[in-house]
Amino acid sequence: MAQKRTFKLCRYWILFLSLLVSGAPPAFADDFALLVYNTHGLPSWIAGDDPESRFPVIGTHADRYDLTLLQEDFNHHEKLLEGTDAKRIERGSASRMPWCAFCSGDGLTTISRLASGWQMDIENYPFTTCSGWLTGANDCLATKGFQLLRLISPTGMRLFVVNTHMDAGSDSDDREARQSQLETMRAVLEREVGDHALIVAGDLNLDADNPLDQALLKSFTQSLGLVDSGAHPTTPTSWEILDYILVRSGPDTLVAVREAGEDRALVLGGEPLSDHPALFARFSLQQANPAP
Repeated sequence: MAQKRTFKLCRYWILFLSLLVSGAPPAFADDFALLVYNTHGLPSWIAGDDPESRFPVIGTHADRYDLTLLQEDFNHHEKLLEGTDAKRIERGSASRMPWCAFCSGDGLTTISRLASGWQMDIENYPFTTCSGWLTGANDCLATKGFQLLRLISPTGMRLFVVNTHMDAGSDSDDREARQSQLETMRAVLEREVGDHALIVAGDLNLDADNPLDQALLKSFTQSLGLVDSGAHPTTPTSWEILDYILVRSGPDTLVAVREAGEDRALVLGGEPLSDHPALFARFSLQQANPAP
C-alpha cells in the first residue's frame, strides 16, 4: 500500500511540474495538444534499461495531452495503463504472424483525452512490405503500419490524424521499404482523406541528416501538401532526427500551430524516458469559410 501511495504522489507531482514546464492546456473547444513519442518498448534485455519503471510515467505524461500518439508500445502496455486515467486507448494492428513467439504487432497506441464534444474513429492499416528479419533492424518481426484517426471537433470541423512507425535501418533495402510504406500511406490518404485537414506524425525513420531519406520525405510531403509543424528537439541536441509532426489545412478547416517542440519533462531520474525525443504540438482549428 505504501508503494502505491508513493507512486500516486509522484504521479501528481509530475503532472504539476509538467504543466509548469509545458504551459496551460488548450483554451478553446477546437484547440488540442498532441504528444508524439517512440517509447522504446522492447523487452528489457533488448531495450537495455527498465521499461517496467518507465512506462507508468509515460502514461502519466500522456494525461497532460488531449491526444497522444505512441510508437513501440510492444511489451509493456499494461504498465503504460497503470499511469494513465484516459478512457479511450486504441492499439494498432496485431501481428500478421501470431504463431511467431518473437513477432509483434505494429506497436502503435493512441491515447485520447479529447473533450466529450469531440468525435473520433480509428482504422488500422498494416504495411505489406518490410526489410530485415535477423538483420536490418529486424523490422519484419513487427507488423508495422499506421493508424488513421477521423476527428470531428466540437464545432463540427473535420480533421484526420495519422500515427505511424516506418521501417528502420540505413541500407538500401531499408530505404526501399520506407519508400513503399510512404506510397502505401499516400494512396490510403488520397482515397480516405481527400483534401481535408491532415496531420501525419510518428517515427518515420527518415533521417534529417541523410539526403536520400530527406528526398523521400520531400516527395511525400509535397504530394500531400504537408508542411513541418516545427516540432523538433530543443537545440543543441544529440538526438537523431527521425520523428516528425507534419500538417496541412483543408478547404473547410484551417489548422494553425500555436506551439511546437520537444517536451523535456519526460525524464525519470534525470534520464529521458526513451531513446527518442518527445515531440509535441498545440493546434488551433478554425473554419476556413466562416458564415458571414
